Amino acid sequence: MEKAGLPAASIGVEKLVKTTGRGMARAHGIPDYPIAVISHLMGPLADLKDDHDVQVLAMAAAHQVEAILIGETFMYPVPT
Repeated sequence: MEKAGLPAASIGVEKLVKTTGRGMARAHGIPDYPIAVISHLMGPLADLKDDHDVQVLAMAAAHQVEAILIGETFMYPVPT
């Protein structure tokens, strides 16, 4: 989407961002690509039971996604 001029944000659980997410970014030539990170402790998406659970998950990523989309300095530490 970004190649087409549309801002985009990726969101991932911490464990996967540290491995697959960073690997995919490197493979595409953008190793510092910002990825909004949510805690793996929140559990799998399949475990979300109601709107409250979804809102908690969304709020965990909202500020990070906003910063990515408006081009602000990304504050979440880039996992290595």
